[in-house]
Amino acid sequence: MSDKAWSGRTGGTRRMQRSLIRIFRHFPPWVVYPIVWIWVCFYILFAHAGRRGIWHYWHHRLGYGCWSSVVNLYLNYLEFGKVIMDRFAAYAGRHITIRVEGQEVLDRVMNGNSGVIVLSTHIGNQELAGYSFHAPKPMYVLSYLGDTETVNDNRRRKFEEMHLHIIPMKPDGSHVLDMHNALSDGNILSVHADRLFYGSKAVYAPILGQEAAYPEGPFRIAVAEAVPVVSLFMMREGADTYTLYVRQLSDGNWEGETQREQARTLLQRYIAANEEMLRKYPRQWFHFYEFWK
Repeated sequence: MSDKAWSGRTGGTRRMQRSLIRIFRHFPPWVVYPIVWIWVCFYILFAHAGRRGIWHYWHHRLGYGCWSSVVNLYLNYLEFGKVIMDRFAAYAGRHITIRVEGQEVLDRVMNGNSGVIVLSTHIGNQELAGYSFHAPKPMYVLSYLGDTETVNDNRRRKFEEMHLHIIPMKPDGSHVLDMHNALSDGNILSVHADRLFYGSKAVYAPILGQEAAYPEGPFRIAVAEAVPVVSLFMMREGADTYTLYVRQLSDGNWEGETQREQARTLLQRYIAANEEMLRKYPRQWFHFYEFWK
């Protein structure tokens, strides 16, 4: 894997992943934390691209010294391991306690008549938000289906339980029409806006002081559809405990700018919301590859 690559697949064998689900049907996730402490050491040692990417984040972007960066690199991986355990615990049906910050914004936007775009991110445990969020109207999730069979099957099952609908990403880009139809019908559309897929067009903007590549599509679609835009951040506080942060990025009304300029403005607001979360939860940055330009 190159420094810029990201496979999009959850680590571990099929048997290992299914065993975790069986374990969590009877025990809380913290019982396997001692294994996670060891497991992340192997990832740090052998996943070179991920290690370099996280080192860059701590040492160059956050400005930590060498020793502090090493310690936080390990703790970053450890936090990711716990987030993955929480995801498999959700597959097993375990309850997660969630506090919401911005419930009034969520209620106002989600109960409106127009469609809504949720711009998601790989900070915190975004997937768990989908398993816990009871939307007041149909919600469609643009989803990458290149993960493992176990993860894809359980993701579909959890989405069905929450009445969420998957729009699979397609190499020919035909999923854009499905996205438009979902919004035209006044539904909610969730899209990850911080990773490039299938050679999608990139737009560059600074985050934490250096330019990085973002997919242009989600931001152009959001302004073209003229619908409200929010970001939801599901941040881990501790075992079985999360805070869901709601940040409204646009009310869907744009004036005095071209669509390209509007998309750039929306991207900057999205990045500002990401940086806000990283100031509060720096160890929940989960881009295990070279994110910056």
